[in-house]
Amino acid sequence: MYEEYYQGLKDVDAYLKRIGMPRPKAPTREYLDELVLAHQCSVVFENLDIYDLHKPISIVPDDIFEKVVVRKRGGYCFELNGLFVLLLRALGYDAYSCPCRVARGEMSMPGPVRHRGNIVRMGGKYLFCDVGFGGPMPPGAVAVEDAVKQSVQGETFWFERRDEFWWMLKRFTKGRLEVGMSGITDGNDEIHEADVLLISIGSWEPVDFISANLACSEGPDAPFAQKRMMNLRRKDGHIAVTGSTLTQVKNGVRESREITEEEAKRLMTEEFGLILK
Repeated sequence: MYEEYYQGLKDVDAYLKRIGMPRPKAPTREYLDELVLAHQCSVVFENLDIYDLHKPISIVPDDIFEKVVVRKRGGYCFELNGLFVLLLRALGYDAYSCPCRVARGEMSMPGPVRHRGNIVRMGGKYLFCDVGFGGPMPPGAVAVEDAVKQSVQGETFWFERRDEFWWMLKRFTKGRLEVGMSGITDGNDEIHEADVLLISIGSWEPVDFISANLACSEGPDAPFAQKRMMNLRRKDGHIAVTGSTLTQVKNGVRESREITEEEAKRLMTEEFGLILK
């Protein structure tokens, strides 16, 4: 009944070409970090099928491959991390997908699982790898260890253990990180600790994400139907469109301004390389 959700990756070399990476000689930690960064710099986090085209989101691997690799579109977590875990496995990594909750303030009342992340088991550690969360995501793997701060491409991330099953991914930011997936802060230079994601290192099956994907993408109240989102990491920063706001960070300098619908459509093709069809 759900066989299509368990398809393997159609073409490893085409996927690697899409993100500008060679095949590795071996599945090393160094290559893993390079792979995560290259993916974030090549494949846009975006919700255009949901917001602009009002199309359902398929998380069947062949459908995601056609969208991301063949048509060079982006996607959101259920698509991007769903395809990425297949690439990791095809390259020899011990990888699986895990459930996550988007951090919202103090999280006195946890929200539903609305994010798909990935775990790689390597060297006796669990490494969290995410290519589908927009600006706040680490540009490399982060070891799931309690209160161990880790530098990833000049940014600092760490986990705090919350209980037997859940860990909070945290990071330092300039300004306070806004709730959501844009990575936008309030713009001041004060350094803050920010909660990003609450993750479990438990393994979920591909079919476990079907209902979460539907809840996030279908119907007028779906969170990803509320405003347009496009986010792409660059080697010197990132660029994001969130609703009618354009935010660019370059070499640590942040600029943000309001844009028109016409400009948003122009940025869609010129800056993010996306063609809707």
